[in-house]
Amino acid sequence: MNKKWPLHPKPKDNQLLSDWIKDLAKIYEISYPNFCRRVLMLTGDEIYELRTSVPERILTILSNGTGVAIDELEGRDLNSRYKEWEKEYQEGMTSENPEIISL
Repeated sequence: MNKKWPLHPKPKDNQLLSDWIKDLAKIYEISYPNFCRRVLMLTGDEIYELRTSVPERILTILSNGTGVAIDELEGRDLNSRYKEWEKEYQEGMTSENPEIISL
C-alpha cells in the first residue's frame, strides 16, 4: 500500500502537470529540479521535456502520492493539449463548412 504525501493539493482546472509539480515543490520547500529528480525520479532530459510530454510512470507516482486519480492527471501536457485543440478545431471547421476536407 502506498502512503499519501502529507500535503497534496489537487491540480487547478486546465493546469499543466509541470506547473502543478512546481506548486508541489514549493509546498515542500524544495527546488523544482530536485523534486523532479528525487521524488519523481526523472532524468535531466525528462525534466526538460515535462511540459510537452509526461512519462506514464510519473502519473503513477503522483497519483499514489497525492490521491489524485491517474485519469485526472492524463492530458496535462502541451502535446496532449495540442492534439485536443487540433481535434476541436477540425471538428468545428467541418461542422461549420462541410465542404472542407480535413487533411
